[in-house]
Amino acid sequence: MTRLSQRGQVVIPTELRRSMHLKEGERFIVTGLGDTIILRKLELSRERLRLKRLITRSTEKARKSGFTQREIERLVEKTRKITR
Repeated sequence: MTRLSQRGQVVIPTELRRSMHLKEGERFIVTGLGDTIILRKLELSRERLRLKRLITRSTEKARKSGFTQREIERLVEKTRKITR
């Protein structure tokens, strides 16, 4: 159990922080659903941004190598199917 401070802060219990390997300064996305507050580590979002940059760079290199946009899209879709 925890409580909300006057400054709007909530303490995540030590046991939970350790089991989830949370460190000071870690960032979260905070959403509310009914009477439930959800904290989601921002790490996943960073990975998605990194992936988006990687795809952009890869697309640029593929175009310079002579691939058409359609060929690039087909390769990306094929790769997505393999990784799912």
